[in-house]
Amino acid sequence: MSEINTALSVEDLSVVYRTQGVDIAALKDITFNVNDGEIFGIIGESGSGKSTLAKAILRNIKPPGFITGEPRIFCYGRNIISMSQREFREKILWQLISYVPQSSLNSLNGTMRIIDHFYDTATSHGISKEKIREKALELLKMVRLEPEKVAVMYPHQLSGGMRQRVLIALSLLLNPKLVIMDEAVSALDVATQKHILDIIKDLNKSMGITVIFITHDIAIAAYLTHTIMVLYAGEIMEIGKTERIIKSPYHPYSVSLMSSVPSIRGSLEGVRVVKEGYPSRVGCPFNTRCEYTSDICFKNHPELYEINSDYVRCFNYATNKPKGS
Repeated sequence: MSEINTALSVEDLSVVYRTQGVDIAALKDITFNVNDGEIFGIIGESGSGKSTLAKAILRNIKPPGFITGEPRIFCYGRNIISMSQREFREKILWQLISYVPQSSLNSLNGTMRIIDHFYDTATSHGISKEKIREKALELLKMVRLEPEKVAVMYPHQLSGGMRQRVLIALSLLLNPKLVIMDEAVSALDVATQKHILDIIKDLNKSMGITVIFITHDIAIAAYLTHTIMVLYAGEIMEIGKTERIIKSPYHPYSVSLMSSVPSIRGSLEGVRVVKEGYPSRVGCPFNTRCEYTSDICFKNHPELYEINSDYVRCFNYATNKPKGS
């Protein structure tokens, strides 16, 4: 994959969870690039490995989870996987890469005012309170909050959408180039989601911040992202420009995902729920749920093939797309 203008490059990343002496694969040989300045969506159903991927990039895989093999992770040319945890925390986290989690209430300290969260982050990186107050107020305003009012409030005094905007502002405090957002709007109502997604779009456009946006919601990915990566059973099924994947997905799993969302197809007509089942341990991991299998799908494991600068893990991608897709 091309490394021109690359914000994040991940190569051969695998993660296992060790249970009673047995290693269960959570991520398998993940390789992808995120371009500088884009909004890169990672989608897939629950258990596909989305959050594990975010934790691995953030050096936050804890036992019984382990990164295996010899992966390479570069963020703007810096080899972050070879760093010690201390070096990563002091030189990379918040300053080059920051993170916005899903649960705003659990992520904010209920005993601290909002401004104190900014002070706490700044002082942990050797920056004085005096230098950070003005920046904090500026960021709160940028995410469409009343800065002077919100700064002295406590988390429980804010709505869920306001708290989520506080986390976005906090993630930008030390001028990171890349922000990872893990299901950052999934717990919010639709109107609030739209408001926050528009803020993310504005920040991406006005500040040039690269965003990795993890979501199970296909409609959100369609609205927000430039590129989509589809995960299933800890493996990449497809990577491509959002418009192409939404309109004409290659992989049968992607086809199923797009067919299950009314807002993507425009009406309830033709909407189908993704066929239930478990990932296969032999051949293609999706072969137990796929409508378009052939013999090879049960015998061999497909590689990630390149098609017109996009990628798909499927032997029969050329004949998989049903009529009208």
